[in-house]
Amino acid sequence: MSNHAMFYKCALQVNPHSYNQYRGKEHKISEAEYNQQILESCTSENIKVIGLADHGNINSSESLRKLLTDNDITVFPGFEIASSEKIHMVCLFPENTSATSLNRYLGKLDITDPNDGVSPSKYSCLEIAKIVEDDLEGFWYAAHVTGDNGVLKIGKMNHIWKDSRLKAAQIPDTLENVPPNYKTIINNKEPTYKREYPLGYINAKDISEPSELLEKNSYCLIKMSDLNFDSFKDAFHDPVSRVKLSHDQNEVYHSSIDSISIYGGYLDGFTVDLSRHLNTTIGGRGTGKSTLLELIRYALELEPKSITSKKIISELVRYNLGQDKGRIELNVTSHSDYGNKYKIIKRYDDTAVVETIDGHVSNLKVNDILPNIEIFGQNEIIELINNDKAKLNILDRFLPKKNINIYEKKDVKNQLKKNSMKLIEACNSKEEKLEIISKLPALEEKDTFFKKEGISDKLSKLEALSTEEEYLKKADEVLKNHTIDFKEISLPFSSEIIDKTLNPDKLKAVDKIFNHFNESIRDLKEQYTTLNEKFYLEFNLIFDGWKLIEKESDKEIRESITSLEGLNGKTGSEIASDYRSTIQEIARIKPIEVEVEKIQEDINELSRERNTLLEKLRKIQDDYYDSLRKSVRKLNKGKLKGKVEIVIHPSQNREELLTRLAEIDGLGERSLLGIKEIENLTISSFLDDINEGHEKLMKKYKLSPSKAEILSNISFEKKLEIELIELIDVIDVKLNIASIESTEENYKSLNMLSKGQQCTAILSILMLDNNDPLIIDQPEDNLDNSYIANNFIDGLRDYKLNRQFIFSTHNANIPVFGDAELILVMNEENGQGSIKEGCIGAVDNYNVKESVIRTLEGGDTAFKMRRAKYNL
Repeated sequence: MSNHAMFYKCALQVNPHSYNQYRGKEHKISEAEYNQQILESCTSENIKVIGLADHGNINSSESLRKLLTDNDITVFPGFEIASSEKIHMVCLFPENTSATSLNRYLGKLDITDPNDGVSPSKYSCLEIAKIVEDDLEGFWYAAHVTGDNGVLKIGKMNHIWKDSRLKAAQIPDTLENVPPNYKTIINNKEPTYKREYPLGYINAKDISEPSELLEKNSYCLIKMSDLNFDSFKDAFHDPVSRVKLSHDQNEVYHSSIDSISIYGGYLDGFTVDLSRHLNTTIGGRGTGKSTLLELIRYALELEPKSITSKKIISELVRYNLGQDKGRIELNVTSHSDYGNKYKIIKRYDDTAVVETIDGHVSNLKVNDILPNIEIFGQNEIIELINNDKAKLNILDRFLPKKNINIYEKKDVKNQLKKNSMKLIEACNSKEEKLEIISKLPALEEKDTFFKKEGISDKLSKLEALSTEEEYLKKADEVLKNHTIDFKEISLPFSSEIIDKTLNPDKLKAVDKIFNHFNESIRDLKEQYTTLNEKFYLEFNLIFDGWKLIEKESDKEIRESITSLEGLNGKTGSEIASDYRSTIQEIARIKPIEVEVEKIQEDINELSRERNTLLEKLRKIQDDYYDSLRKSVRKLNKGKLKGKVEIVIHPSQNREELLTRLAEIDGLGERSLLGIKEIENLTISSFLDDINEGHEKLMKKYKLSPSKAEILSNISFEKKLEIELIELIDVIDVKLNIASIESTEENYKSLNMLSKGQQCTAILSILMLDNNDPLIIDQPEDNLDNSYIANNFIDGLRDYKLNRQFIFSTHNANIPVFGDAELILVMNEENGQGSIKEGCIGAVDNYNVKESVIRTLEGGDTAFKMRRAKYNL
């Protein structure tokens, strides 16, 4: 049996074989068969507790009681009895109560006709209740309160209904399905029936046939640490948390850390099975509570949120695991992976290993199986206050399309980064070529001079051949460098698995298509190689023919050069050489103008593509804001109503923009503070202002002339980088600081609240809607005691049904009024931290209860003194 409290199915009105005679019926099966079928029904429905309650009779129950007890089903023996008002009451007693004692109890209750079995007692309902509780140390509940002989149907029994001795009432179905004329009473809104203390409502069908145990209303759910009568009775001291109708059974699944084992360091040998709900560790300072939570964090490979405590935590882990080559092992259940169970093994200074339940190493990482787990060390919650990104991450859990949005945005940003690289490359190439083209006017001016002096006419053949040579060399370069990537394809699945599929013929056909495709690719590649060789050969023949023409023209060209007269001190040969280089350079540069036109077309196309991607990114952001607004409105009107109000200020955090700009030489964050003051700043409008020039920057952003000049001249590459900066939303979390008695709400922003109020506001959101565990070291730090008692505990009792919480605490309210399913009492012995012997369980465990009083309440004397001072 687990150490922690958990809900057990309890069928609290099961009758023996002989019961049917009181109903005027006969069984078609023997007593032995009846008993066996009762056992089988209990096993089938996982019913762990039976209330064996015949009408005014005990002896006929003993054979069934023995069979159930022998098969590890806890039996609380008892009987059903009618009071003098004819109210039916079921009375139950400890599991070790003998039949003799039960018969004596029946005698003490003075039934008018003991042989009848259904005759009423001479005592009233509350008199019977007093005898059962005080004298016999038993437990009773009001049977079928809305049916015949029920305390409500009889009427005018409000004094009984309101009495503190009435702790449990049986109803046939759900609270919603209670007959309308009783609903206001059941909901405690009928003034004449209004109770001061909560009542435990139970389902407990009057079982006379084994098959009836299979029905939902035959049992209820009682939370206990131990399957014994004391724990059972204790549950009704806190029925809201510990007593549930069968229909309230939680069907929502969530992740959990199921067990922790530590090897090495201060907590060496520590091992514990955790509850899937609320777990708390208590103990004196230095007993290892914080160490335990920090080692869990280390095993989950989560970084501390507090920058100041990173070094301290790192040293703590090194001390506990590094010196002993220790490790932590966590057994976990993953909600994100459909309830599968894993073991996480984290050795010091090594990557965590994730094992499947059968011991095989999984390819999954810790983040895959517990993606949204949250852990906060001491005072780390307060550090969220000024971290807009962290506050946004808290809100992410409420967004229905969060992951889709993240993946889409990531994909578009990756495309934009690739676009940036191509755009920068194209622009750089254009700039390089424009720089070459910029030489053309001077060359053409020189050519004009040669023409004016008649040199071009005399060397016209040289000009023509030089130009042709450059064109042919360019053509040679294009043909030589031309390539096509003939990439073959591979099946996206292994051919070995085809025969194991449902439709192997279809997959074989796909395999055949892929093979034919690759054969065709190889044929095309061969054809291309042949084609390339053929046309390159043809080109070379043409080029070689041209070279012969050039050679034949060589004599004529030399004669033309010889005929040149000297000019300005240069010989005819020097003039011819200068002329040749000029016209060759012009011939080389002229085609580059065409290349620049082509590059410009590419730039225009890349710019169009970029604008399309940027608009796609904006639409993704629009969807995100639409979803965020809806979720925030729903939260504000729903789970946070009257407590906290969330307000979103889109794109108001400019920290990343300022950091990036401050990296530019000559700029610094202090000189850019004017950017923070602009109300509706967008990245695109900011870039437009940069492109407009320094005067716009000076006027709008209050920049100095020198800073504005630097910013207006940033590189194209830097502008593309800025274009991808995402301005973070500013989250204002407002707390309702109005008193509980006030009907008016009074919300104040975080920056106007005390630290305790700030933590209150953030914690109210942290508690909500997450399927992975929340782990906090001393959540009461900085919190007001009134908030813990009036808000935090109520929320905790509700949320823990669908989420695991692991807290270290010094505040008694959290484990006690939060009704922690598991309380670990830590102590130090011989220099080692450990769980105090016998002090593990819920508050219904005697040792745990004593430790809570001693550790958190200052001891039994202090506890009693407080009760006396408060006049409780």
